[in-house]
Amino acid sequence: MGTIKALKRAKLTRRQSLAALGGAVVAICAPNYLKAAAPITVRLGDITPTDNPEYAAHVFFAKRISEETKGEYEIKIFPNSVLGGHTQMNEQVRNGTLELAKSGQGFPTTYDKVLGIFSLPYLYTTREKLFAALDGKLGDAYRKAAAPYGFVTLGFYDSGIRDVYNRQGPFKTPDEFAAMKLKIRVQPDKIMIATFNLLGAQSTPIEFAEVYNALQQGVVDAAENSVPYYISMKHIEVAKYFTKTQHFFGVDPLFASAKWFNAQPARIQKIFYDVAREVVAHERKIWLEAENADYARATSMGTLINDADIPAFQRKVKPIWAQNKENLGGLYDIVEATQ
Repeated sequence: MGTIKALKRAKLTRRQSLAALGGAVVAICAPNYLKAAAPITVRLGDITPTDNPEYAAHVFFAKRISEETKGEYEIKIFPNSVLGGHTQMNEQVRNGTLELAKSGQGFPTTYDKVLGIFSLPYLYTTREKLFAALDGKLGDAYRKAAAPYGFVTLGFYDSGIRDVYNRQGPFKTPDEFAAMKLKIRVQPDKIMIATFNLLGAQSTPIEFAEVYNALQQGVVDAAENSVPYYISMKHIEVAKYFTKTQHFFGVDPLFASAKWFNAQPARIQKIFYDVAREVVAHERKIWLEAENADYARATSMGTLINDADIPAFQRKVKPIWAQNKENLGGLYDIVEATQ
Protein backbone atom coordinates (compact mmCIF):
# COMPACT_ATOMS: atom_id res chain seq x y z
CA MET A 1 0.00 0.00 0.00
CA GLY A 2 2.83 2.41 0.84
CA THR A 3 4.46 1.71 -2.54
CA ILE A 4 1.21 2.63 -4.40
CA LYS A 5 0.92 5.90 -2.48
CA ALA A 6 4.51 6.75 -3.31
CA LEU A 7 3.86 6.10 -6.98
CA LYS A 8 0.76 8.34 -6.92
CA ARG A 9 2.79 11.03 -5.25
CA ALA A 10 5.46 10.68 -7.94
CA LYS A 11 2.88 10.96 -10.75
CA LEU A 12 1.30 14.01 -9.12
CA THR A 13 4.68 15.64 -8.81
CA ARG A 14 5.40 14.92 -12.48
CA ARG A 15 2.05 16.42 -13.53
CA GLN A 16 2.79 19.45 -11.41
CA SER A 17 6.18 19.75 -13.01
CA LEU A 18 4.71 19.54 -16.50
CA ALA A 19 2.12 22.16 -15.59
CA ALA A 20 4.80 24.44 -14.29
CA LEU A 21 6.85 23.89 -17.45
CA GLY A 22 3.79 24.66 -19.61
CA GLY A 23 3.25 27.86 -17.68
CA ALA A 24 6.83 28.87 -18.33
CA VAL A 25 6.39 28.21 -22.05
CA VAL A 26 3.25 30.38 -22.09
CA ALA A 27 5.08 33.12 -20.23
CA ILE A 28 7.91 33.05 -22.78
CA CYS A 29 5.51 33.20 -25.72
CA ALA A 30 3.16 35.74 -24.13
CA PRO A 31 4.80 38.89 -25.55
CA ASN A 32 3.61 37.91 -29.02
CA TYR A 33 -0.07 38.00 -28.19
CA LEU A 34 -0.84 38.72 -24.54
CA LYS A 35 1.08 41.90 -23.72
CA ALA A 36 -0.63 45.29 -24.17
CA ALA A 37 0.00 46.86 -27.56
CA ALA A 38 2.61 49.63 -27.70
CA PRO A 39 1.22 53.18 -27.96
CA ILE A 40 0.45 54.50 -31.41
CA THR A 41 3.08 57.15 -32.11
CA VAL A 42 1.91 60.48 -33.48
CA ARG A 43 4.67 62.86 -34.58
CA LEU A 44 4.28 66.61 -34.23
CA GLY A 45 6.74 68.79 -36.16
CA ASP A 46 7.58 72.45 -35.62
CA ILE A 47 10.35 74.98 -36.20
CA THR A 48 9.91 76.20 -32.62
CA PRO A 49 12.79 75.94 -30.11
CA THR A 50 12.17 74.28 -26.78
CA ASP A 51 12.13 77.53 -24.78
CA ASN A 52 9.20 78.92 -26.76
CA PRO A 53 5.61 78.99 -25.38
CA GLU A 54 4.36 77.07 -28.41
CA TYR A 55 6.67 74.19 -27.55
CA ALA A 56 5.29 74.21 -23.99
CA ALA A 57 1.81 73.96 -25.53
CA HIS A 58 2.93 70.96 -27.59
CA VAL A 59 4.13 69.26 -24.39
CA PHE A 60 0.76 69.94 -22.79
CA PHE A 61 -0.95 68.54 -25.90
CA ALA A 62 1.07 65.33 -25.68
CA LYS A 63 0.25 64.93 -22.00
CA ARG A 64 -3.49 65.41 -22.49
CA ILE A 65 -3.68 63.06 -25.49
CA SER A 66 -1.93 60.35 -23.49
CA GLU A 67 -4.35 60.88 -20.60
CA GLU A 68 -7.50 60.99 -22.71
CA THR A 69 -6.58 57.93 -24.79
CA LYS A 70 -5.32 56.09 -21.68
CA GLY A 71 -1.91 55.69 -23.22
CA GLU A 72 -3.20 54.34 -26.53
CA TYR A 73 -1.72 57.32 -28.44
CA GLU A 74 1.62 59.00 -27.79
CA ILE A 75 2.63 62.33 -29.32
CA LYS A 76 6.35 62.76 -29.99
CA ILE A 77 7.45 66.34 -30.58
CA PHE A 78 10.10 67.28 -33.13
CA PRO A 79 11.07 70.96 -32.55
CA ASN A 80 13.84 73.13 -33.98
CA SER A 81 13.10 72.33 -37.65
CA VAL A 82 14.34 68.74 -37.16
CA LEU A 83 11.81 67.60 -39.78
CA GLY A 84 12.41 70.61 -42.03
CA GLY A 85 10.92 74.07 -42.32
CA HIS A 86 7.21 74.86 -42.50
CA THR A 87 7.16 74.29 -46.26
CA GLN A 88 8.63 70.79 -45.95
CA MET A 89 6.49 69.80 -42.97
CA ASN A 90 3.27 71.03 -44.56
CA GLU A 91 4.04 68.85 -47.57
CA GLN A 92 4.71 65.87 -45.30
CA VAL A 93 1.35 66.43 -43.62
CA ARG A 94 -0.40 66.62 -46.97
CA ASN A 95 1.25 63.39 -48.11
CA GLY A 96 0.42 61.59 -44.89
CA THR A 97 4.06 61.00 -43.94
CA LEU A 98 3.77 63.32 -40.92
CA GLU A 99 0.75 63.25 -38.63
CA LEU A 100 0.81 66.76 -37.09
CA ALA A 101 2.56 70.05 -37.74
CA LYS A 102 2.17 73.60 -36.61
CA SER A 103 2.50 75.94 -39.57
CA GLY A 104 3.43 79.57 -39.83
CA GLN A 105 0.45 81.56 -41.04
CA GLY A 106 1.94 82.59 -44.40
CA PHE A 107 3.03 79.18 -45.64
CA PRO A 108 -0.36 77.61 -46.52
CA THR A 109 -0.93 80.39 -49.06
CA THR A 110 1.23 78.42 -51.49
CA TYR A 111 -1.81 76.14 -51.84
CA ASP A 112 -4.60 78.72 -51.87
CA LYS A 113 -4.67 82.52 -51.72
CA VAL A 114 -7.64 82.57 -49.35
CA LEU A 115 -5.45 80.98 -46.65
CA GLY A 116 -3.61 84.31 -46.48
CA ILE A 117 -6.49 85.92 -44.61
CA PHE A 118 -4.50 86.15 -41.35
CA SER A 119 -1.80 88.16 -43.11
CA LEU A 120 -3.90 91.25 -43.68
CA PRO A 121 -2.14 94.06 -41.80
CA TYR A 122 -3.89 95.24 -38.64
CA LEU A 123 -6.49 92.49 -39.02
CA TYR A 124 -8.38 93.27 -35.78
CA THR A 125 -8.12 96.00 -33.19
CA THR A 126 -7.82 93.59 -30.26
CA ARG A 127 -6.77 90.03 -29.54
CA GLU A 128 -10.22 89.37 -28.08
CA LYS A 129 -11.89 90.13 -31.41
CA LEU A 130 -9.34 88.00 -33.25
CA PHE A 131 -9.83 85.00 -30.96
CA ALA A 132 -13.62 85.29 -31.14
CA ALA A 133 -13.37 85.15 -34.94
CA LEU A 134 -10.87 82.28 -34.94
CA ASP A 135 -13.07 80.26 -32.58
CA GLY A 136 -16.15 81.09 -34.64
CA LYS A 137 -17.03 81.75 -38.26
CA LEU A 138 -13.57 82.78 -39.49
CA GLY A 139 -11.94 79.66 -38.06
CA ASP A 140 -14.66 77.43 -39.52
CA ALA A 141 -14.27 79.03 -42.97
CA TYR A 142 -10.47 78.59 -42.81
CA ARG A 143 -10.88 74.89 -41.96
CA LYS A 144 -13.13 74.36 -44.97
CA ALA A 145 -10.70 76.22 -47.24
CA ALA A 146 -7.73 74.17 -46.01
CA ALA A 147 -9.45 70.78 -46.16
CA PRO A 148 -9.14 70.18 -49.95
CA TYR A 149 -5.35 70.38 -49.61
CA GLY A 150 -5.10 67.52 -47.13
CA PHE A 151 -5.18 69.55 -43.89
CA VAL A 152 -7.40 68.98 -40.88
CA THR A 153 -7.11 72.22 -38.88
CA LEU A 154 -7.27 71.33 -35.19
CA GLY A 155 -6.92 74.90 -33.92
CA PHE A 156 -5.08 78.19 -34.06
CA TYR A 157 -2.16 79.08 -31.78
CA ASP A 158 -1.45 82.68 -30.87
CA SER A 159 2.10 83.48 -31.96
CA GLY A 160 1.89 87.07 -30.87
CA ILE A 161 1.76 90.56 -32.24
CA ARG A 162 4.47 90.94 -34.85
CA ASP A 163 6.95 93.83 -34.82
CA VAL A 164 10.00 94.83 -36.89
CA TYR A 165 13.58 94.40 -35.72
CA ASN A 166 16.66 95.43 -37.68
CA ARG A 167 20.43 95.99 -37.65
CA GLN A 168 20.54 99.66 -38.66
CA GLY A 169 18.60 101.80 -36.24
CA PRO A 170 15.22 102.90 -34.86
CA PHE A 171 12.36 104.46 -36.80
CA LYS A 172 8.96 105.80 -35.88
CA THR A 173 7.02 106.75 -39.02
CA PRO A 174 6.44 104.98 -42.34
CA ASP A 175 8.58 107.61 -44.07
CA GLU A 176 11.50 106.97 -41.72
CA PHE A 177 11.10 103.24 -42.31
CA ALA A 178 11.05 103.67 -46.09
CA ALA A 179 14.16 105.86 -45.98
CA MET A 180 16.13 102.99 -44.44
CA LYS A 181 15.56 100.83 -47.57
CA LEU A 182 15.71 97.66 -45.53
CA LYS A 183 15.84 94.16 -46.94
CA ILE A 184 13.38 92.44 -44.62
CA ARG A 185 12.72 88.74 -44.15
CA VAL A 186 9.06 87.78 -44.52
CA GLN A 187 7.15 84.53 -44.88
CA PRO A 188 6.43 83.38 -48.47
CA ASP A 189 3.02 85.04 -48.43
CA LYS A 190 1.95 87.50 -51.13
CA ILE A 191 0.11 89.77 -48.70
CA MET A 192 3.08 89.97 -46.34
CA ILE A 193 5.42 90.63 -49.26
CA ALA A 194 3.15 93.33 -50.69
CA THR A 195 2.72 94.97 -47.28
CA PHE A 196 6.43 95.57 -46.75
CA ASN A 197 7.09 96.48 -50.36
CA LEU A 198 4.39 99.15 -50.02
CA LEU A 199 6.16 100.42 -46.92
CA GLY A 200 9.35 100.90 -48.92
CA ALA A 201 11.30 97.82 -47.85
CA GLN A 202 12.53 94.95 -50.01
CA SER A 203 10.59 91.85 -48.92
CA THR A 204 12.74 88.72 -48.89
CA PRO A 205 11.09 85.33 -48.19
CA ILE A 206 13.41 83.02 -46.23
CA GLU A 207 12.71 79.88 -44.18
CA PHE A 208 12.65 80.78 -40.51
CA ALA A 209 15.53 78.52 -39.47
CA GLU A 210 17.79 80.47 -41.85
CA VAL A 211 16.96 83.97 -40.58
CA TYR A 212 19.69 84.16 -37.92
CA ASN A 213 22.46 83.57 -40.44
CA ALA A 214 20.79 85.86 -42.97
CA LEU A 215 20.76 88.70 -40.45
CA GLN A 216 24.26 87.98 -39.24
CA GLN A 217 25.70 87.90 -42.77
CA GLY A 218 23.72 90.89 -44.07
CA VAL A 219 21.61 88.90 -46.53
CA VAL A 220 18.73 90.78 -44.89
CA ASP A 221 18.81 93.86 -42.70
CA ALA A 222 15.63 93.18 -40.79
CA ALA A 223 12.95 90.67 -39.90
CA GLU A 224 9.48 90.82 -38.42
CA ASN A 225 8.09 88.60 -35.70
CA SER A 226 6.85 88.51 -32.13
CA VAL A 227 9.21 89.22 -29.27
CA PRO A 228 9.27 85.63 -27.87
CA TYR A 229 10.52 84.37 -31.24
CA TYR A 230 12.96 87.29 -31.46
CA ILE A 231 14.54 86.04 -28.23
CA SER A 232 14.13 82.27 -28.51
CA MET A 233 15.59 82.18 -32.05
CA LYS A 234 18.48 84.38 -30.84
CA HIS A 235 17.77 87.10 -33.41
CA ILE A 236 18.31 89.46 -30.49
CA GLU A 237 22.05 88.80 -30.92
CA VAL A 238 22.18 90.14 -34.49
CA ALA A 239 19.42 92.79 -34.65
CA LYS A 240 19.39 95.14 -31.68
CA TYR A 241 16.79 97.68 -32.88
CA PHE A 242 13.21 96.64 -32.19
CA THR A 243 10.25 98.82 -33.24
CA LYS A 244 6.73 98.02 -32.04
CA THR A 245 4.86 98.35 -35.32
CA GLN A 246 2.33 95.63 -34.38
CA HIS A 247 1.54 95.23 -38.07
CA PHE A 248 0.37 91.58 -38.10
CA PHE A 249 -1.25 89.24 -35.63
CA GLY A 250 0.61 85.94 -35.49
CA VAL A 251 -1.85 83.08 -36.07
CA ASP A 252 -0.31 79.62 -36.37
CA PRO A 253 -2.65 76.84 -37.56
CA LEU A 254 -2.16 73.41 -36.03
CA PHE A 255 -2.60 70.90 -38.85
CA ALA A 256 -3.28 67.17 -38.83
CA SER A 257 -2.80 65.09 -41.93
CA ALA A 258 -6.21 64.29 -43.39
CA LYS A 259 -4.85 60.98 -44.68
CA TRP A 260 -3.85 59.99 -41.17
CA PHE A 261 -6.64 61.66 -39.19
CA ASN A 262 -9.51 60.28 -41.28
CA ALA A 263 -8.14 56.76 -40.82
CA GLN A 264 -8.48 57.01 -37.03
CA PRO A 265 -11.58 55.81 -35.15
CA ALA A 266 -14.29 58.43 -34.62
CA ARG A 267 -13.72 58.41 -30.85
CA ILE A 268 -10.03 59.23 -31.36
CA GLN A 269 -10.84 62.03 -33.79
CA LYS A 270 -13.17 63.53 -31.20
CA ILE A 271 -10.51 63.30 -28.51
CA PHE A 272 -8.01 65.13 -30.72
CA TYR A 273 -10.53 67.88 -31.50
CA ASP A 274 -11.55 68.26 -27.85
CA VAL A 275 -7.99 68.24 -26.53
CA ALA A 276 -6.89 70.70 -29.24
CA ARG A 277 -9.48 73.22 -28.04
CA GLU A 278 -8.14 72.85 -24.51
CA VAL A 279 -4.55 73.20 -25.69
CA VAL A 280 -5.25 76.31 -27.77
CA ALA A 281 -6.80 78.06 -24.76
CA HIS A 282 -3.78 77.07 -22.66
CA GLU A 283 -1.31 78.19 -25.34
CA ARG A 284 -2.89 81.62 -25.73
CA LYS A 285 -2.64 82.19 -21.99
CA ILE A 286 1.01 81.22 -21.63
CA TRP A 287 1.92 83.04 -24.85
CA LEU A 288 0.54 86.36 -23.59
CA GLU A 289 2.39 85.94 -20.30
CA ALA A 290 5.64 85.26 -22.15
CA GLU A 291 5.15 88.12 -24.58
CA ASN A 292 4.59 90.67 -21.82
CA ALA A 293 7.65 89.44 -19.95
CA ASP A 294 9.85 89.26 -23.04
CA TYR A 295 9.59 92.95 -23.95
CA ALA A 296 11.22 93.74 -20.61
CA ARG A 297 13.63 90.84 -21.01
CA ALA A 298 14.75 92.07 -24.44
CA THR A 299 15.46 95.52 -23.01
CA SER A 300 17.52 94.00 -20.21
CA MET A 301 19.53 92.11 -22.87
CA GLY A 302 20.50 95.32 -24.66
CA THR A 303 17.74 95.70 -27.26
CA LEU A 304 16.62 99.26 -28.02
CA ILE A 305 12.80 99.12 -28.15
CA ASN A 306 10.71 102.03 -29.39
CA ASP A 307 7.06 102.59 -30.34
CA ALA A 308 6.05 103.25 -33.94
CA ASP A 309 3.35 105.67 -35.03
CA ILE A 310 0.83 102.86 -35.46
CA PRO A 311 -2.06 104.95 -36.88
CA ALA A 312 0.32 106.22 -39.58
CA PHE A 313 1.34 102.66 -40.46
CA GLN A 314 -2.30 101.58 -40.52
CA ARG A 315 -3.15 104.32 -43.01
CA LYS A 316 -0.12 103.52 -45.15
CA VAL A 317 -0.96 99.83 -45.58
CA LYS A 318 -4.74 100.13 -45.84
CA PRO A 319 -4.66 99.71 -49.66
CA ILE A 320 -3.47 96.12 -49.09
CA TRP A 321 -6.99 95.25 -47.95
CA ALA A 322 -8.68 96.43 -51.13
CA GLN A 323 -5.99 94.83 -53.31
CA ASN A 324 -6.67 91.41 -51.79
CA LYS A 325 -10.41 91.48 -51.22
CA GLU A 326 -11.20 89.42 -54.31
CA ASN A 327 -8.45 86.87 -53.63
CA LEU A 328 -9.65 86.26 -50.07
CA GLY A 329 -13.28 85.69 -51.03
CA GLY A 330 -15.71 84.75 -48.29
CA LEU A 331 -13.07 84.86 -45.58
CA TYR A 332 -12.58 88.56 -46.27
CA ASP A 333 -16.31 89.10 -45.87
CA ILE A 334 -16.24 87.35 -42.50
CA VAL A 335 -13.37 89.55 -41.30
CA GLU A 336 -15.26 92.68 -42.33
CA ALA A 337 -18.42 91.45 -40.60
CA THR A 338 -16.60 90.63 -37.36
CA GLN A 339 -14.73 93.91 -36.92
